[in-house]
Amino acid sequence: MSENSTNQPPSGNSSFPVKWIVVGVVIISFMLIFKGELGGLMERTSDLKISATGLEIKAVVKTVETPIGLTEVSVVPVARTPGERTGIQNTTYTNTKHDFQISWPNNEDWAADEVVGRQMMQDMGVPNTVDIPIFILSKHPIDDFTPNVNVVVEQVGHISIEEYVALNEENLVAAGWEVISSDVDPVTNGGVIVVMNYAFGAPIYQFQRYAMGNGKAYVITASQVPEGDLSQGLKDDLASIINSFRVIQ
Repeated sequence: MSENSTNQPPSGNSSFPVKWIVVGVVIISFMLIFKGELGGLMERTSDLKISATGLEIKAVVKTVETPIGLTEVSVVPVARTPGERTGIQNTTYTNTKHDFQISWPNNEDWAADEVVGRQMMQDMGVPNTVDIPIFILSKHPIDDFTPNVNVVVEQVGHISIEEYVALNEENLVAAGWEVISSDVDPVTNGGVIVVMNYAFGAPIYQFQRYAMGNGKAYVITASQVPEGDLSQGLKDDLASIINSFRVIQ
């Protein structure tokens, strides 16, 4: 893919490499995996939760049914905790530079890595407006495939969630992936795209959750083999991880 074809900004948005990011996050997932370096039903709920990571406000959460289960479309904020710092603490990763948190079910089946994303960025020449701060990888590969979740953060300025998701969907289709479903929640600036990827012969599901806040776009991508090859426990784990993403406010 040429530099010109991957970095042209969309109309009305200067210096916005959405096409690069959409393709890049998928390529990064597969490069990691194969190098061995390691809608439907909608629901609205309301809740107020005090957890070990702070005060979490769930006000009008929109969800959509996906092959891994109920997936949050809405962006759910969590209150900033005094003294919090960037890093892995037990089964939660917090990033104070980009203001987000994400968690995984346990450290027996999952491992978080803060290094590999930055190594991949250097290898691929990723622009400094983009960061890949965390990978969460299963310790149990399936047919040489490692289910994983990664977070990409991009400085985007002013663009709506509808525009951002639509651009990502268009570019995924242009790159050869099959978009199974997509949805947005403009009230909270969240979105979800479900994709089937045939780039390596065998189909691979990828679930991209989108969030916008703090002048940034967050793309949380979960990758797995098709649902018929997954245990219910692994599906539940992937849903838990992608749903745990929170924007710190």
